[in-house]
Amino acid sequence: MASLLPKDGVLLDITGQAPAPSKNFNEFKITTSEVIWRTWVITLRNDAKRLSPGATVEPLEDFQYDDRMQFDVGNVFGQGTLDYATLLSQGVFDYIMRVPQPLMLYMLSFLELEDIARMSQTCKAFYELCGAEALWEQIYETHCGTTVTDEMKSLAEEMGWKKMFFTNKLQLQVKLRRHTQRIKSPDPSAAGRAFLTEDD
Repeated sequence: MASLLPKDGVLLDITGQAPAPSKNFNEFKITTSEVIWRTWVITLRNDAKRLSPGATVEPLEDFQYDDRMQFDVGNVFGQGTLDYATLLSQGVFDYIMRVPQPLMLYMLSFLELEDIARMSQTCKAFYELCGAEALWEQIYETHCGTTVTDEMKSLAEEMGWKKMFFTNKLQLQVKLRRHTQRIKSPDPSAAGRAFLTEDD
């Protein structure tokens, strides 16, 4: 599983401005061995140019006992980021989200449709994966029991694989025929008529 961790060792690296009234800019970085908190003081004082960024660096496992840094992280980046960072400091890595996307999409394609819908509600990353065109193309090819032609791929680029999957066969045949006519027709007015009547 260690091979799924990033080669540069960076598990989390985010930046953001502290909430008002502070204008300080912060970076929070976690690697496989340490935690780094940097602060750039933003001020209108004349001596601001002499202020260097402050930095705190400590071993990863020490973060769970550092109340001060935990407060700063929660204050600037929110409770969700703090909870995630605490898990990382305890050695709890999110291996599943580090699986290469093509492999993840391949695994998702074997789920039942109801499970894909539930999976999409777990987090933003899975929401995006479960709506990916590449996933629905695989699902379409697996479940529809028909050879995917070039014309069907062209129609999918226009309407999307997911929408194609949930379109009944009769409607899909009509859409496919009209789509093919629009592509092949040298007469723009004919293509326009086909487009206007597509949803009739």
